[in-house]
Amino acid sequence: MDMMLCRLLLLTLLLSSSGTLAKQILKIGVGNFPPFFIEKQQGGVFIEITEALFNELPEYDIEFIFMSNQRLHHEISNGKSIDVACNIFAAAQVNAHLSTPIFRYSDVAVSRKADDLIINQISDLQNHSITAYQGAMDLLGSEFKNMALANSKYSEHPRPSHSSFLLIAGHKDIRIGDINIFLYDLADKDQKIESQRKTRDYTIHYLWSDVYSHIAFKDEAIRNAINKAIVKLTNNGAIQKIYKKFEFHNNGYNKTSLNVQH
Repeated sequence: MDMMLCRLLLLTLLLSSSGTLAKQILKIGVGNFPPFFIEKQQGGVFIEITEALFNELPEYDIEFIFMSNQRLHHEISNGKSIDVACNIFAAAQVNAHLSTPIFRYSDVAVSRKADDLIINQISDLQNHSITAYQGAMDLLGSEFKNMALANSKYSEHPRPSHSSFLLIAGHKDIRIGDINIFLYDLADKDQKIESQRKTRDYTIHYLWSDVYSHIAFKDEAIRNAINKAIVKLTNNGAIQKIYKKFEFHNNGYNKTSLNVQH
């Protein structure tokens, strides 16, 4: 009888121990625009940064769910399908707890070199047809917003690759958006415009400082833990190493070949 009781106690302890070790699964909503989020590869620079941060929280397993930005904002604010949302700008005012700024964008204006456009300041954009990413008007400052509102040839598009296509195909004079997204699109054979793929055919106009987005959390305690991880991985260089891996000049591009204007 004593032996049977010991076995039962041992089994109870084992079951209790395995339950204690079980990890909580966090569902993380992300967008789908390369090279930051790449659904086909389940990768990209922002995916790798997120994975690195959650590696610092071993009590959690993470699962990425790809969705549109509009749905991402809804789900993190009011939905039930995700616990965390990546790439949320403070201006979106979601009902969630935002991390320290972590995801970096280098927004630029891009024009065709053959057009010989001189774009040294935002006011120089006024008389040109412009394609930009969705929400650019509210993120790039009041001067840019005023220019966009007064420009009948200005348009925004939810898919960054479509903005790239409009410039590459000659339908727009200028593309506004992240430089790394444009160069990724330029190398993307799905664009099917073979005659205009050389980086030397474009001029990059640097008009803005880098901007950052956040990770949004329903649970404030997890947000606080990730903020500590951000400090750690920033200080030890791990996050910068991920950015360096994806920088456009590491893929055969550099500022001289791109005909940069400041």
